[in-house]
Amino acid sequence: MRIAVASDDLNVSANVGRCTSYMCYTVDRGVITQCQNFPNPCLPPASTATLLHNLGVDLLLSTSLEEPVHRALQEGGVEVVTGATGTARSAVESYLVRWLLDRDALDSEGEAPAALC
Repeated sequence: MRIAVASDDLNVSANVGRCTSYMCYTVDRGVITQCQNFPNPCLPPASTATLLHNLGVDLLLSTSLEEPVHRALQEGGVEVVTGATGTARSAVESYLVRWLLDRDALDSEGEAPAALC
């Protein structure tokens, strides 16, 4: 799994389209194994979605997201989770904790987990 975080310096950016970079974390079995920083080329929403998809991103974390960008990312195969705050790494770690807890709940109860954010 590859998770991108719209970032300004090391923190989650409030604006995906105007963030300074995308911190991309590779996750294997719930553990962050790699981190790469890609500068934001400030592309239109559809091109941003294509860029992230080409980088292998499965999920984008952000504080908030405008509807055109959200739609373009989803159409480009990138899942979006909003409400992230703090540092990019702590946002990914928080997401992973919730994701792993929800997976455990699904495995033990046989029901779909609640929304992650």
